[in-house]
Amino acid sequence: MTNKGTANFIAQRASAALLAPLALWFLWSAVAHAGVSYEEMRAWIAGPAAAIPMGLLILVGALHMRIGLNDIIDDYIDSGARGVFKLLNLLACLGVAALGLWSLYVLSV
Repeated sequence: MTNKGTANFIAQRASAALLAPLALWFLWSAVAHAGVSYEEMRAWIAGPAAAIPMGLLILVGALHMRIGLNDIIDDYIDSGARGVFKLLNLLACLGVAALGLWSLYVLSV
């Protein structure tokens, strides 16, 4: 077991602190744009005022997910298989972030 508990704790709380305003922005945006057409939504998300916070929400969310799942893996998985599960966690979180950012790019173009 590594001694990274404090760093993980701080990273988890910092990513949560970053996610809170981004999630509020996302909820406000979803309510504000409820009922608009697909073209209007694409035009809105293509602008930097929407694309940048959305990209940050995707990236910080994937980081937060990775940290949280690593904590669960450390707590509940036997040390022999822990490395494999952490690698799978990393790959899954990278995949989620890549898919989210690619989707954002496709909507913005």
